[in-house]
Amino acid sequence: MMYLRTLALVPILLATADLATAEPTTRTISGQLTYMQRIALTPDSIAVVEFRTDDDQMLDETRFRSEGRQVPLPFSLQVPTETSGQVRGAIWSAGRPAWMSNPVVVAATADAGAAPVEIGMLRLRPFEPSRFNARMRCGDTEVEIEIGLTDDHVRMRIEGETIDLFTVPAASGAKFAAKNDPDTYFWSKGNSASVGLGGDTLPECVAAVPVEKTPFTARGNEPGWMLKISGDRLRLTLDYGAREVEAALPAPVITDRTTVYQLPEQGINLRISEDRCSDTMTGMPYPNSVVLEFEGQRLNGCGGEPRALLEGPEWTVNSLAGDPLPDEVSVSINFLEDDRVAGSSGCNRFMGGYELTGEGLSFGQIAGTMMACPEPQMKIEQHFLDLLRGVTRFEITSDGGLLLITSDDERISAKR
Repeated sequence: MMYLRTLALVPILLATADLATAEPTTRTISGQLTYMQRIALTPDSIAVVEFRTDDDQMLDETRFRSEGRQVPLPFSLQVPTETSGQVRGAIWSAGRPAWMSNPVVVAATADAGAAPVEIGMLRLRPFEPSRFNARMRCGDTEVEIEIGLTDDHVRMRIEGETIDLFTVPAASGAKFAAKNDPDTYFWSKGNSASVGLGGDTLPECVAAVPVEKTPFTARGNEPGWMLKISGDRLRLTLDYGAREVEAALPAPVITDRTTVYQLPEQGINLRISEDRCSDTMTGMPYPNSVVLEFEGQRLNGCGGEPRALLEGPEWTVNSLAGDPLPDEVSVSINFLEDDRVAGSSGCNRFMGGYELTGEGLSFGQIAGTMMACPEPQMKIEQHFLDLLRGVTRFEITSDGGLLLITSDDERISAKR
């Protein structure tokens, strides 16, 4: 009898073991990719559908060739039942995105036996590549380059003329030339570039860094003060706003890296240098160091706009959380006008927004192209994007490098 009881317990023990090691339950998400336009897919078209969590981790993806089929194209994904996220689809043609959908939200459920989710027609729209402009100065000539995130060409505007340039082989950097005129080209070499116009070569081109313009603001702590130069007026606020002095701005005395304003009637001597400065309370970097002498006091502070330290030439990332990047993986970031950011994340191009406040730096929603690369390259790309989302502040190093620092004190290190 004891033997029979022991045998009777075996199925129960096995079932218990299965429950302890059971994989998380999943459910099927299915639908169809489609679009309204009467445009046939090319034979080389590839459909891509992915499911990403609310914190942008991809949990499942399906890729398949159209092989002559036209929309609607059916798809299915397997995702954890208790995870919410978004489904997004795209169709690539000729090696670049042609159609893309808006994300569709799929809610989580605690029901292990939840029915499959049918999202129906996932409507696609024509993909419009994002672009950004870069301005460079070649001697006395200003050149504007319009760069597309997915195109294999750039558009150069120079002296009132617009020229389309296409990728050509180069020993280093990235070179673009006119189709029927190889002597008209733009050749980017990292922090500099060269430009040819029908056989004439312009002087070396460098990024046109915005010059600090009025209004110019400076501030300091202990005691708190703020100074603003706007037009031909200077306004000084002292003792955290308790006192205010306003006066006409005299002509400055300018030396190599320093601008000095002297207002003897107000007892003000103001010295603005091009040396970088960090706010003593927040650590925020500023492009200018400022010394204000007023009524026998010598007050130190920072001036200019922190974004001027970020904008300009592209930053090339050389390490992520202390790990150097391999030579074969290129990660870069470019801070643009209107609080935009773009660059290469290691495999794909990306674009998004950033916010700079008195307290720090953060990045908003980041969008990118959807190319697939070898696994090591994709892992570096994901690591970079994960770190970028956690950035809360930045520093400029003594040698001019950039550190993007997360709330966990992990760092993206970059140089120009």
